[in-house]
Amino acid sequence: MIHKLIGIVFAAVSLLAMACGSDVKIVSVDPTTINFSAMTQTTKIKAQGLELRGEPVPGVQFTFRSDNTAVAEVGPDGTVKPVANGSANIIASTPEGKQGQTFVKVCLPTEIKCDPENVLNLRVGTAAPVKCHVVDCKGEKLQNKVDYVEADKDALFKDPTTEGTFVGKVVGETKVTVKGGGLEKEISVIVAEQIFSAGGKPGSGGGGGGGGGGNNRNNDPYNEKTGGGQFNHILGNMKF
Repeated sequence: MIHKLIGIVFAAVSLLAMACGSDVKIVSVDPTTINFSAMTQTTKIKAQGLELRGEPVPGVQFTFRSDNTAVAEVGPDGTVKPVANGSANIIASTPEGKQGQTFVKVCLPTEIKCDPENVLNLRVGTAAPVKCHVVDCKGEKLQNKVDYVEADKDALFKDPTTEGTFVGKVVGETKVTVKGGGLEKEISVIVAEQIFSAGGKPGSGGGGGGGGGGNNRNNDPYNEKTGGGQFNHILGNMKF
């Protein structure tokens, strides 16, 4: 008797669910568009069945699928995640075939661009910056944070006061790894010998027309008496 009663209840619920589903005339989805700019992003789609008058129909079950799984994938609960650059439609369907869809656009970080592009030239005791940023699939600059990691701290000193600025410590070759947007780029660093002026002050290294500020005592960035001294925090970490 109990089994028979359970069967009747189950049949009634099934008929009610089918009746509700048959009332669905419109499938509303939220959001209607999704833009992904990182592989770590996800968005969950909410689908709802509506009558012609716009009133919601309760108890409607939906299935989700992507028409381009090479660009975006969707789970049974409507959670969408990016796969690669491109576009796709995520389709929400009722058992009766009523559908709504969300347009997905994926444009991921594709490259780290730097200045200098591949090689940073320094002299022992001199500072120079590497300026890098991340670009997306359209070549547009992104606001992603960029980190600079020196391969050999004995060869390079990273200036903590200026992003991407390094000081050569010893003659030789090393590298800096730039990280951002899930990407990495290596910059080769060549540290050459320092050029000293007659007075023994470090020069600016590689400056045009005479080796830079080493011979210009009135503009020596290492001499506080002549208005310089801005690199004292760097020199404190150097070993000559």
